[in-house]
Amino acid sequence: MAAATAPFRIVKFWTEYKRAAGGLKEIDMVEYCAVGMASKATTVARVSDLKRVRDNVDPDDVAGNIAKQRWDFVSRAYEAWKSGQATPEHGTPLAAWPGITPQQADIFKQTGLRSVEDIATATDSVINRVQIPGVREIQANAKRFLEAQDGQKTAEALAEKDRQIDALQEQMEELRLAFLASQAERPEEDAPKRRGRPPKAETEAHDQ
Repeated sequence: MAAATAPFRIVKFWTEYKRAAGGLKEIDMVEYCAVGMASKATTVARVSDLKRVRDNVDPDDVAGNIAKQRWDFVSRAYEAWKSGQATPEHGTPLAAWPGITPQQADIFKQTGLRSVEDIATATDSVINRVQIPGVREIQANAKRFLEAQDGQKTAEALAEKDRQIDALQEQMEELRLAFLASQAERPEEDAPKRRGRPPKAETEAHDQ
């Protein structure tokens, strides 16, 4: 019995990065198409969206069965692709840097350079092994990119410090106004009594 023909063909997988609280958020993408349609019509989707299928689909649910069949096929190719995509433990992933193309990023990864920091700090002997035209300029751009990132982080830290100072000043002003208001409402008999000898004028008036 001949094997069933795969209903879809994977064009490519890649990872996009979006700024999020705490750093960068990875979003794995896939471009796929029906067999024989790669040159005519392809579909781009998030892998996480395709993954949202029910395990048990009603046989009469045509759309649900197509979605499950599609994910069953995509998931096998995705797992194989993902196993070779080691995200750097530290630094900015190459896919998050607009300074190079995906094809150039793949060549850098083959040389063991998986982050912008890796490229910026690579020695001459390592850079010479990267067979990409203009690789020295790419390294210089990586250094400039990191310097700009450091400057942005410094500016953000200073802005956060200014916000904290402003908030503290507002709190101090609220406390000051609250204290003045409490003093204005305080009865005269509650005012603190003066200690020590009475003034000379009060003593002379008492003796007369």
